[in-house]
Amino acid sequence: MLASDEDGGTLEALKFSLASDIVELLVLTTDNVFLQTLRAAVGDTRRLWHVLSADKVSDLLVAGEVGIVVLDAQALHEAASVFVEQIKRQFPDLVVVAAGHRDDESSLAGLISAGLVYRFIHKPMSPGRAKLFAEAAIRKYGEQRRRAAEAPQRKSASPSSRMWLAACTIAALALIGAIAWNVQRSGSEDAAFSPASEPAKPAAAESPPADANARAGLAEVHERLLARAENALLEERLDEAATAIETARISGVEGSRIAFLTAQLAKSREQVKTAKAQAQPRSQARAEPKAEAEPKTEQDHVTSLLNLASQRIASGSLLEPDRDSARFYVQEALRADPENAAALEAKRALALRLLEDVRGAIDRREFARAAALIDGASGIAAPANVESLQGMLASARKQVNVDSWGQLLRNANERLLQDRLIEPANDSAKYFYLTLKQLDPGNAALSSVLQDLGTRLAGKARRALILGQYDAAKSWLEEAGAVGFTSAEVSSAQHDLESALAKQNFMTNLVPANQLRLLKSVQPAYPSKAEGKKMEGWVDVEFTVSEAGKVQDVAVRATSVPGVFEDAAVKAVSQWRYQPILRDARPVPVRTQIRIRFTLS
Repeated sequence: MLASDEDGGTLEALKFSLASDIVELLVLTTDNVFLQTLRAAVGDTRRLWHVLSADKVSDLLVAGEVGIVVLDAQALHEAASVFVEQIKRQFPDLVVVAAGHRDDESSLAGLISAGLVYRFIHKPMSPGRAKLFAEAAIRKYGEQRRRAAEAPQRKSASPSSRMWLAACTIAALALIGAIAWNVQRSGSEDAAFSPASEPAKPAAAESPPADANARAGLAEVHERLLARAENALLEERLDEAATAIETARISGVEGSRIAFLTAQLAKSREQVKTAKAQAQPRSQARAEPKAEAEPKTEQDHVTSLLNLASQRIASGSLLEPDRDSARFYVQEALRADPENAAALEAKRALALRLLEDVRGAIDRREFARAAALIDGASGIAAPANVESLQGMLASARKQVNVDSWGQLLRNANERLLQDRLIEPANDSAKYFYLTLKQLDPGNAALSSVLQDLGTRLAGKARRALILGQYDAAKSWLEEAGAVGFTSAEVSSAQHDLESALAKQNFMTNLVPANQLRLLKSVQPAYPSKAEGKKMEGWVDVEFTVSEAGKVQDVAVRATSVPGVFEDAAVKAVSQWRYQPILRDARPVPVRTQIRIRFTLS
């Protein structure tokens, strides 16, 4: 079963018996794709615990009996080598598997050589490689538990058995060095497997020791050799893999595992040779004399197609061009021979690469490419895997949308606090609100943003009205309407704006005085100050003729001698009476203007 990723569970739930067949793994990583790949490799027969920070690792190890820890170097804030040494000092029997990139492997090289780090996984990692690493770590853990059970016997082992174990180890290491030197000297890829150069097996391999401690030590040596071979094959270091395989064979390793590694090595070398042959310059091919073409069998045709498919997989030409891609050649090979084992293996390799590239594209948020790769994987990969990746793509897209919508909401609230309501056009509260409303109209936070934004817009309109800035008030109210905000305050401000605009229009549209019929006039009193100084002048007054013909709201607009004639003019005009103006048979008020002259007789 897969354990929950939540940290809230009790530590007691992690405890299990050492006698149990279930092996628990603890994974420290922040890489979700890496975690899901490991989960798929481990399956539901193992318990897998996930933590996001290094400080949780020790707690879980103390509380439970986790035997295997997978450490992602990118998730560690300190040097990976320092953390591994600390963990191994505290839990010496722990099987540690590290993951990361080339530079991470270099920093851990010493610990890998010393056996403190059992395996190193290069990221990104395919499900097949993940399964291989997981099974190797589980085997390693099982062997350690068996050795722990045999510990009392080992403690009583004789000095001679310990000497024999040391001799075996030294002999195996010497063989590794000798074969590596032989491979380097010969310069031939096949030297390590040449029967003529095969060295004789040591006596220890011919006669396995009867002592259990010695046998366990020899098994440890064998496991290290096979692990080195597996890692080298995965990383396509073929000479190193050949050295480890041959050393393991010489030291007495037999069975299906050594046969499988040997077959894989031969297959990898054949692929390398084919690629080299295909890469020869065409000019060289033209210069060579053409031999008489031999008729190709169907098997030769399939082999040629598979070689081309292998090259395209290696170069990354998985789907394009249509008729020169790995997919095309694999399908052609299967069409020619549907039961061909090599063609089926090539199909699995292509499916693995496609699925791996899909995960990488999703991780990089290249959703269009991920979708294209998923389409290309249909008919190549297992339908369940294609469906799983489609779900992963949909989830990633949804998460990106959720993240994007959350950022829009945060931006809208920030702009409200900054009072950036409508400007700049593409960086305002209005912009982020309307964008979020378009992308996620059901978002529960929209109503709160709208209320805040609309209230602020209505407040701006009210302040503009008070200052007599009617155009600005109109603009703010229009913005409130554009975002869909309505309230009593908006309605009130709109009514007051309309009244103010009507009054402004009335006050500025003057009816000429000669169009009005004056019924009563009063001559202004000549100011004594002006009369004594023999001063003359004029005053322009503006006033309203009400529906009843009365003069109201008299205002001085201009005068020839300021401060002399204004009061006399206003008092006189205020007593005038006019005949009301009728519009649609109804009296209406009008605004007019007249000049009052002051002259001496």
